[in-house]
Amino acid sequence: MAGLARDLDDAKLDGIEAIWDHMPYTEELPPKDLLVGYHLMFWSNWVDFWRGDRKALAAEFGELDWEKEYYHGSTREDMVRQYRVDLQRAIDFEAEYAVFHVSEVSLLECFTYDFKYSDEEVVDAAVELINCILEATQFKGAFLVENQWWPGFTFTRPEITRRLLDGIEYPNKGIMLDVGHLLSTNMKLRTQKEAADYVLRMFDDHGDLGDYVRGLHLHKSLSGEYTEAQGYRIPDDLTGAYWQQYSRCYRHILNVDRHEPWDDPAVGPLVRALDPEWVNHELSAWPREPHFAAVRIQRDAMRRGEQGL
Repeated sequence: MAGLARDLDDAKLDGIEAIWDHMPYTEELPPKDLLVGYHLMFWSNWVDFWRGDRKALAAEFGELDWEKEYYHGSTREDMVRQYRVDLQRAIDFEAEYAVFHVSEVSLLECFTYDFKYSDEEVVDAAVELINCILEATQFKGAFLVENQWWPGFTFTRPEITRRLLDGIEYPNKGIMLDVGHLLSTNMKLRTQKEAADYVLRMFDDHGDLGDYVRGLHLHKSLSGEYTEAQGYRIPDDLTGAYWQQYSRCYRHILNVDRHEPWDDPAVGPLVRALDPEWVNHELSAWPREPHFAAVRIQRDAMRRGEQGL
């Protein structure tokens, strides 16, 4: 962890946003002073489970024992309990904020974009779940909802954003705006300048709701050309058991949700206009050296944009 602290200091970053990888705690956990935020666990498709629709779950998972191998439970109470355990990790680490995904998508829907649930249905289910998780919680940090490009919270419909935020019965709430996810809602974007203009337009459309944008997951995903080229069809190689199909789907998602660094100074005025409390450079690069190289590229683009270069 000394190396991580050094790299963070070199990159002029305050710390990290962590997520639990389903492994037991070890001595390699980051110290509290390096952990700023915490990303809660999530299931990509969970509304059928929340509704207790066992027929739909059987159709989605096939022979997979979804109770033991996917949800690790069979009831709403099991799901709430797992989230509460995870939120306790944020408390243990004294995280300033926790992030919660508000979306729903099945494996097939990842390709077809022919969705079973509406934004309203997903948001209403998420409000029920969130309020159960936060009931009598000891967590005092900011609870931030994150947008996706799947049904639920996308930050493209202000009425849905208001419906979500109004429903959450927790005073210290807000939005963790994932910039790359927002870009994936518009297949026509091709340049970073177009991308920045689109994000600012969605922000302006939200009016006073923009005040709830308290954090950014900052990255770019200009993947509309790829997505449209797939033809919104189920690929021929989506075969085998559930986890084989999941692996194929994940490769597809990585081509949609690219988490690449901005290198155009258009990102500078964008971040300044959104004026977040937290900026997480959520970039896809590994191991640590290329990851921090990507962070430096994005931070340099921000600096040039702020200076008008």
